[in-house]
Amino acid sequence: MPYEDVGACPFEGCVYREWVANGTVTVLRDRRLDADIAFTVNKGDRVRAITGIVVTSMPGRVQFREAVDLWTTGGTLHIEPGETLYLLTYHGEGATTAWFKGRFYDQVDGSEFFNALCELKPGSCNGTILERPQMTWWIRIRSLRGVMGWTREPERFDNKDVFGPAAPGVRLN
Repeated sequence: MPYEDVGACPFEGCVYREWVANGTVTVLRDRRLDADIAFTVNKGDRVRAITGIVVTSMPGRVQFREAVDLWTTGGTLHIEPGETLYLLTYHGEGATTAWFKGRFYDQVDGSEFFNALCELKPGSCNGTILERPQMTWWIRIRSLRGVMGWTREPERFDNKDVFGPAAPGVRLN
């Protein structure tokens, strides 16, 4: 730790493209809170979101009541009761990057623990999230003047969701 997921966009429909500020944002020269200010974005300003890095400072933890096979891009992941799956970066649609027995697994199917039913009735799901990951999402943005910088305030921007409505006059590319 920390785990840095370079290029991650941590929710379903997340997209790097033209974003519109819904409040004032201070953009830093480097990906550090003590970095110099690169520029300030005001409400209504447009920027180009270039990429992001999700930094997980503490992984989440999931345990299972019964043995389970979870689908991943690297094949099936078998977990026995009492073993811990460590959650790193959530990607949306129940998919997550995880760590298990000394190995990374990408796009782990979290339907056994990431769904609304599990939240409402925890006993109805095999997996129980004991702790959620502690993460910071840094976004690399470019101003209309071409100045680059970093922010960790994604909530201060609209037009990040490919499934959401676009702000008036925004290109959807």
